[in-house]
Amino acid sequence: MNYITYFYPWNSRELKKIVVVLLKSWLVNNIKKLNYVHNYDMNENKIMKWEWQLIILSSKDEEKLTDFLSKNFPQIERLYLS
Repeated sequence: MNYITYFYPWNSRELKKIVVVLLKSWLVNNIKKLNYVHNYDMNENKIMKWEWQLIILSSKDEEKLTDFLSKNFPQIERLYLS
């Protein structure tokens, strides 16, 4: 089983819908949600702050899951950790 991390700037109501769709699709076995990661950027001498939520998805078939998310939820972005 692989764990894949994604982030999104949505509210919890939309996340609940996404979680239900993912679980009913049988592409994920488990979903973990981490609240509010803060992102800071410097833009034209101003500090910009965004709050993101992280979801960690457990899946047996990473490729199918990635395809499914890109087609149905293009706003979810994958987080590559090194």
